[in-house]
Amino acid sequence: MIDVMMMKILYRLFALILIYSCSKNEMPTGTVQFELKTELWPEEGGTIIPAAGNYTSNIIKSIYARPKQGWVFDRWEGAISGRDNPTQISFFRDHAIRAVFKKDTFKIRTLAGGNGKGSELNQLFYPTGIALDPSGDLYVSDMYNHRIQRWRPGATVGKTAAGGNGFGNASNQLDEPGKIAVDTQGNLYIADTRNHRIQKWEHAALSGSTIAGGKGMGNQADQLNKPFGIAVDNKGVVYVSEIGNHRVTKWIPGANEGEVIAGGNGEGNGANQLAFPLGIAVGRDGSLYVADTYNHRIQKWNPGAKKGITILSADDLKDNLRRHYFSGISLVNDNLLLITDYEQKRILQYDLTTKAVQIVAASSSLDNENEKLSQPYQVALDPLGSIIIADAKNNRIQKWKPELK
Repeated sequence: MIDVMMMKILYRLFALILIYSCSKNEMPTGTVQFELKTELWPEEGGTIIPAAGNYTSNIIKSIYARPKQGWVFDRWEGAISGRDNPTQISFFRDHAIRAVFKKDTFKIRTLAGGNGKGSELNQLFYPTGIALDPSGDLYVSDMYNHRIQRWRPGATVGKTAAGGNGFGNASNQLDEPGKIAVDTQGNLYIADTRNHRIQKWEHAALSGSTIAGGKGMGNQADQLNKPFGIAVDNKGVVYVSEIGNHRVTKWIPGANEGEVIAGGNGEGNGANQLAFPLGIAVGRDGSLYVADTYNHRIQKWNPGAKKGITILSADDLKDNLRRHYFSGISLVNDNLLLITDYEQKRILQYDLTTKAVQIVAASSSLDNENEKLSQPYQVALDPLGSIIIADAKNNRIQKWKPELK
């Protein structure tokens, strides 16, 4: 009798297991979906990416609040909290989140880093180069972390766009990168200084390709020596300033060798010489502007010229300051130059038409740490006219409204 009852129990148990197994096969893991509800406060402040909708269970999504012009992201509320942006959310149930924005009334604001030197995603370690892509994303050359970081508008943490795999010369590595440039497709061009090469990283690529140099340190036509400054024109021509060769070379797409277009006659202060040029900019007419750093001057080289013309020198500033190391340069609308005055901790604006010079950002003597610059290396202008500064020794990128300084 007991054996019969036991057989019935085992039979029923086997049937339940069979039914459960079949039901699992008919409903694979991951088909359950949960709803994401989003709210903006105020609605005109920005957007949330991705949008509200249904998402597969047990996945982790990156959530990003992108502020509109004139607004800044403040905080998250609801299922997620805090100020990390982007942040992450796990779909194990329905979620409702709110992104809170506030009016952007800043005078000076930190866009990236500013959390001490380090390698975390909210940190930088001596940023020397910056570039803005057409969508407004900021790219930062994070020199001593051997990486390029991308910071989206309103983000409080960056994402590695190139390098970040320790220093080295593999295709997915960098070694103390200097300045950077970005084209309209979002491709990065990197002065990979201690690898003596220029690397091109296509958007979202995991490794880069060498488009100039990479054949050891040297002064031959196919070599580079500590490339630091870089510019790219709308035809994809790459211009490189080499602090080891005291020259600027021009590289046509696909070329195996570069052409010397400025300097290259040894270190010196002659009209045909340069001394540790740290920054360059190129005009639409092909004019080259060089931050001739150790000669304390800005040189202009017309296309095909054998000598440069000094358009701004330390003597022109008439400020009784002894040292002016111009370390970065940016050309705006072919009529204004923005120049980083590294030693004097300030940004100069030079009008190519009127020859007028003015200080548009300068380190303050006040206690407000936000208003202090230390070894600014590069400068750029955003579409609304705010000045973006690679504030290297402070391990941050600063945004200044020039009319307020």
